[in-house]
Amino acid sequence: MSKIVTVFGATGGQGGGVVSSLLKAVNRGEGDYSIRAITRNPDGPKAQDLKSNGCEIVKCDMDDQASVEEAVRGSYAVFLVTNYWEHFSAEKEIDQGKRVIDASEKLGVKHLIYSGLENVKKLMGLECAHFDSKGKVEEYLHTKKLRELMNFTIVRFSFYFNNLATLMKPRRVDDTTFVFDIPMEGVGMDGIDVTQGGECVYAILENPDCYRYKTIGLTGDKRTIEQYCDILSRHLEPLKFQDSKISVEQYKALGFDGAEEIANMFAFYIRGRPDRDMKLTKKLNPGVQRFEMWVEENKEMLSKSFKDVEIQFP
Repeated sequence: MSKIVTVFGATGGQGGGVVSSLLKAVNRGEGDYSIRAITRNPDGPKAQDLKSNGCEIVKCDMDDQASVEEAVRGSYAVFLVTNYWEHFSAEKEIDQGKRVIDASEKLGVKHLIYSGLENVKKLMGLECAHFDSKGKVEEYLHTKKLRELMNFTIVRFSFYFNNLATLMKPRRVDDTTFVFDIPMEGVGMDGIDVTQGGECVYAILENPDCYRYKTIGLTGDKRTIEQYCDILSRHLEPLKFQDSKISVEQYKALGFDGAEEIANMFAFYIRGRPDRDMKLTKKLNPGVQRFEMWVEENKEMLSKSFKDVEIQFP
């Protein structure tokens, strides 16, 4: 029988990348896997598309123990990603992560790959809930190492290139000029296409003993915001992109919901020196793209996204 790989967040960015990589491997005749895609909305178009490609679609409530156990039952491996932004509750995210970990251990899962992040509060004293909660789940997961009942690997993603065209869109100041308010203060920022970590997860699944109990920081490139802007400007002419050079403290003062949370994330990127390993990422996924190649391949999507931004008058 093929080995079941259960993927949480299968219709999202990270989980979707894992499913895509597994499907490609199966279609190549590599890896004796069957894919169980976990989603909250099994009737949605993304889930139905996965079903048409041969995935088993399972609805799961991550707040319910019985639902989680049913989702992971019979699995050889589990990819676990949680989403703080669905509910804005660190406590809920921690509980969800622990619940899946406990169920995986209880039901004999051989390998769990967890998408974690650093505990910024512990490292720097700054509140960054969507990091801190995952950091606490990482700490809980490490307690399982003592029992050696389940192999696990932690992957930590860097900033998504994709966010530049979605959650972190620039301001538009005239017909062709766009300004990014990203407070990196001239320091290089690691980035990756959210879906390209999927090939890294597949490589880890194929070599579980090599990455047993390891924590791996994933990145495709590292650039200053000014460099990201220069690359966008070259490839998306006549559009021009600029770095506002906003500071972390100025970003906090913008006052929107989550401004301090996001500012503290960037403060960690600047001063916390997150450990992201480009060489290892490239080994796990030789096709991982640097930013310039990613922009070139996504020009149409990016152009459409930026042209939809309305001009902000002073």
